[in-house]
Amino acid sequence: MKLIKELGSYKRYKMDLNNEDDKSELKTIFMFLFETNEEKLKPIDPRNPKARWVDKKDVANLLTHKKDKEFFLKIKDKI
Repeated sequence: MKLIKELGSYKRYKMDLNNEDDKSELKTIFMFLFETNEEKLKPIDPRNPKARWVDKKDVANLLTHKKDKEFFLKIKDKI
């Protein structure tokens, strides 16, 4: 895996089970662009056991948190 560049960071609250902001935890999310030759994904986080490759044009529609979507749309043309 090769680091291409930093994409920036943003803050948001974690989501609760109802997809609402859980204000007990404010997160700072740092985003990076990497390049890899790997095709098979192997998630190791038991709370996030699924992973898949997604075409860039489909990412915004799959994001569930408003701030994640806003950040992605802001940096989309940089990737």
